[in-house]
Amino acid sequence: MNDIKPVNLDALHFPLHGNRLIEASAGTGKTYTIANLYLRLVLGHGDDHSAHPNPLSADRILVVTFTDAATAELRDRIRARLHKARLDFMEGQSDDAFIQTLIESLDRREERIALLLAAERQMDEAAVFTIHGFCQRMLRQHAFESGTLFTSELITDETNLLQQTAADFWRRHFYPVEKPLASLTRDLWKTPVELLGNIRSWLGKDSLEVILGSLPDSVDTFRKTYLDRITAIKALWQQDQQNIEDLLRSTGLKKNSRALSRLEAMNEFVASSGLQPVLSKQKDGWEVYSTERLKKDTTKAGTVPEHNVFNLIDRLIELPLSVKEAWSGMILNQALAEIRTKARELKQRQHQMSFDDLLINLGKALDNDTNGTLANAIREQFPVAMIDEFQDTDPLQYRIFSQIYGDGSSQNAGLFMIGDPKQAIYAFRGADIFTYMQARQQVSAHYTLGTNWRSTSHMVKAANTLFTRVDNPFLFNDIPFLSVDASPKADSARLLLEGKPVPALQLWHQQGIEKPVVGSDDYQSVMAQATANQINRLLTDANINECVIETNGKTAPLQAGDIAVLVRTGRQGLKIRDALNAQNIACVYLSNKESVFDCQEATDLQRLLAACLSPTDERTLRSALATPLLALSAPTLDQLNQDEDLWERRVEEFSRYKETWDRLGVLPMLRQLIHNNRIAERLLGDSSLGERRLTDLLHLGELLASASQEQETPHALLRWLSEHIQSPNHNADEQQLHLESERNLVQIVTIHKSKGLEYNVCFLPFACDFKEAKDPVFHDQKKGRTQLDLSGESDSVAKADHERLAEDLRLMYVAITRSVHCCYVGIAPLKKGQAGKNPVTDLPKSALGQLLDKSDFITPADLTAHLQALDEAHEFIELTPPPLDALPAFKPLDDHTETLSARTFHGRIQKDWWVTSYSALSKTAHAASGQPQPAANNEQPGLDMEVQEEAAVKSESPQFEHSIFTFPKGARPGTFMHTLFERLTPINSTPEQIPQFVQEQLQLEGLGEEWTDTLVTMLTHCLDAPLDGQQLTLRNLPEQAKKIEMEFYLPLSRLKANELNQLLQQYDPLATKAAPLGFSTLQGMLKGFIDLVFEYEGRWYVLDYKSNWLGEQYSDYSRARMEQMMIEHRYDLQYQLYSLALHRLLKTRLPGYDYEHHFGGVIYLFLRGVQSNDSDQHGIYDTRPKKALIEAMDKLFAGETDGGSH
Repeated sequence: MNDIKPVNLDALHFPLHGNRLIEASAGTGKTYTIANLYLRLVLGHGDDHSAHPNPLSADRILVVTFTDAATAELRDRIRARLHKARLDFMEGQSDDAFIQTLIESLDRREERIALLLAAERQMDEAAVFTIHGFCQRMLRQHAFESGTLFTSELITDETNLLQQTAADFWRRHFYPVEKPLASLTRDLWKTPVELLGNIRSWLGKDSLEVILGSLPDSVDTFRKTYLDRITAIKALWQQDQQNIEDLLRSTGLKKNSRALSRLEAMNEFVASSGLQPVLSKQKDGWEVYSTERLKKDTTKAGTVPEHNVFNLIDRLIELPLSVKEAWSGMILNQALAEIRTKARELKQRQHQMSFDDLLINLGKALDNDTNGTLANAIREQFPVAMIDEFQDTDPLQYRIFSQIYGDGSSQNAGLFMIGDPKQAIYAFRGADIFTYMQARQQVSAHYTLGTNWRSTSHMVKAANTLFTRVDNPFLFNDIPFLSVDASPKADSARLLLEGKPVPALQLWHQQGIEKPVVGSDDYQSVMAQATANQINRLLTDANINECVIETNGKTAPLQAGDIAVLVRTGRQGLKIRDALNAQNIACVYLSNKESVFDCQEATDLQRLLAACLSPTDERTLRSALATPLLALSAPTLDQLNQDEDLWERRVEEFSRYKETWDRLGVLPMLRQLIHNNRIAERLLGDSSLGERRLTDLLHLGELLASASQEQETPHALLRWLSEHIQSPNHNADEQQLHLESERNLVQIVTIHKSKGLEYNVCFLPFACDFKEAKDPVFHDQKKGRTQLDLSGESDSVAKADHERLAEDLRLMYVAITRSVHCCYVGIAPLKKGQAGKNPVTDLPKSALGQLLDKSDFITPADLTAHLQALDEAHEFIELTPPPLDALPAFKPLDDHTETLSARTFHGRIQKDWWVTSYSALSKTAHAASGQPQPAANNEQPGLDMEVQEEAAVKSESPQFEHSIFTFPKGARPGTFMHTLFERLTPINSTPEQIPQFVQEQLQLEGLGEEWTDTLVTMLTHCLDAPLDGQQLTLRNLPEQAKKIEMEFYLPLSRLKANELNQLLQQYDPLATKAAPLGFSTLQGMLKGFIDLVFEYEGRWYVLDYKSNWLGEQYSDYSRARMEQMMIEHRYDLQYQLYSLALHRLLKTRLPGYDYEHHFGGVIYLFLRGVQSNDSDQHGIYDTRPKKALIEAMDKLFAGETDGGSH
């Protein structure tokens, strides 16, 4: 064990090399210390013992933290520190003692100023990263050493992928099982999503050890162990039911015996397909008919009933797990292993990585780096690393940095681990406090920050008092509580109420009334009311300058924004919010767990969008009109049933919304709907929840607008919204609830969200509450591993709950240390569940109970004694009952804010600037020719015009041969065929892997797996067909020679249709046979996506996939038929635009570019007609636009030539 006593950190003399641990208690200036160490590294400050060998530039000092927000804050704080230091060095003096010492101790001042300026300018590129950002950069920058693919895509949300693998697991394991097991499964999990939810938090933990014990290792074993025994019991019971009933009734069982009262329920159970009897509300099961229970239930004069069925039940009960526990444990173990493996295989085939994979892959690369090449390269790139919030690390993250920086013996490298184990509160995100404890044992250089710069001296003393009442307050020896000192200026500000200082720690003691203990509901209701009352009093007194913050003799009234109520759960937050709203106190709720898709507005919006897409569907429209968001009254809704004209007006209204959506997009349509129905005005008129609801609605609109860039149709966007409502991702930053107001409001904050923040006044109303652990996941300190115990051992959950209690204590520390001036704490002799006449409380299970008394039993009298002792011993602690006297509703002061209005805009907006596309231009040709028009004019990757036209085409007969010619037509199948080619990789396109790849894609899209062979054949033909009639095939193209779905924008300068028509018809024979374009003058950009751009033998090619159906045999895909299709759909215009885009790209990127030499041409693959061994090249249309055409288009689009002179 490492017993080295930590020393107080002196940032001026701290050695800038070696492995060092810095423990920074709450409010002790952790970020300030990091910035000061950064300054020293940039300036090369220090003596022979403490300096780094050379000054380091900003791109060579690695700073790692765990969230994007923390990264941005660190970067800004470091930048500001560099800026101030540079200005002070230029002045030659500083009002900052640390910088003044640097100025005095460093020579060559001009050189130091230059170093600071260079670092300041470099801050946007400085190596300040999240842990995942660091791993991603290392894998990319050291791709050869790490064996990482250059083309890997980072996926920020694995939900869809994991749900796909969970659904696949569900099909494979549960579809084939017999009905009893299927019923048992449904009792445990209704859907694959529920099963995934059980194991989701464990999937990323490779080091997790699963304890199986006597758990069956397969379904066959389960059948033999459980199913066969249960079947035998049920069969024998049914066969001899009358004799069993007579036996039980006649042998002398007590009248209250459950074997008699549950007999009817047992008879019903044995006749069912169930496996686990539930014979009463008390959930009696097999044990009612065990020999042991029957003996207890037999009278002294009676005879114990004897029957072979009871012996069989005894054998079943002797098993260590019930049938439900055994089946659940076995499935969880298999699901954990298989879903994790399948998900990784799927990501590997699709060249994807998740955030967890970034860590795993870098860890593996370092593990395999036997000669140290990769570790040396990273250490050379970043000689010094500072790991912020190190208490939130996990074993893999610690291993990565340990392997890079070694044992710390080098004078040329440094690893500084900075954090506070007392604030390790993110176990639910994978943080592992035991990793910190391991590092604490291994690192010999250990420092602390001993001064609290946040709180008043009394608040500091209160926290010290609370956490030093008992030994080992955080339950683990490696997390000691070290008292901190208040800063010299701690009392320059103080909170005064009616002229008197407010005690720092206010303890509200709720006592039982009818019983000595207090139930959970009563506790929460009382403390919510007390909190609202006290806040009302503080703010009311502040209105008359009776509650003020006095700073250096000057006073300012306490503001609502100075107050925070800290809670653990959303339910607690809502309880506080309701109590505050009832007293007219404006508040805002901040949480880091709630997704906007959880709110009622998401469901309302889903119904409204469905009505916009189907305004003539009466049921859908009525559902939308009944939403709380529209808030139509019951009489108004009833009037719609009576008044046909009124109903028709509503249908027309939603039809107009559909038109707006099609023409301008989803966000303009939503704004129109909100405006027409006065939704914003009505919501803002609701003083309690209006702002929250409107914020959520606008937030959803933003997410829909963003998603519409990826979703090809409005129907796809609605499906996207429905999926996110069903399965929101609570860890996705973009889904986190937005702050509904920046006004000066009381803040209701989860303790997790409050970490790192400070508030003048804090309330901790539910300090005694707790939630016991349910999952048997715990850390085995002997093995040094996290374990998941599925064996049913009773002490495993107890171990998990011990760790839960330890984290609750750390949460309590975070909560108490948020306060600058004072903290109100709600305390009661809490008893969850049923309470007897004089029971002990449940306080030993709570963090506050542990801080008051470490015994296993705390009575209400014990609690009173502990609280009175605190009150009597310390002037900064005050014990009172919760303030429950009724108060008038709070009346905020009129804020006399000047009414603002927007300035009148007198300029001119250029309204003829558009972003258009090939689809939109070709649509004008269809309109001129009278042909059907495509439904949309927005260019989308992987979507052909013709798939929209074919959308209604279906197979004539339900019985037909599966072939590429009978594969469904339309938007969805056509886009799916494109998707197959987008997702093909050298790994999944091999003959061995391609069938599995196709099957997975079909499952993902929800198409029938009976098409697997057909699509495998199609893909194989297209991959192996000679595109040039010789050696060029898609399969032989190296990955680095391809660019999939290349997006481009072409500037347009007053482009006129007649000029473009004239130019195309002059140079391209297809254009002379096609319908002319008929668009208005275009100014703006033309956007597009090229399916594939590739390089072959020094020439670059454009390739486009077409899913058009031209006939039922390969001969229908001749060049003449393809040419007819090209003309009909104006694909000539498409390849001319694509060629121009590639021409411009090559001209700017390729030295010595020449069109004739470097531009290879255009290839259109009509996928249904391609054969790999076809000398006639059916399905392959190739051409090469003339150089003169491309150069003339280049000038025409740029507005450099007159369209009439070509």
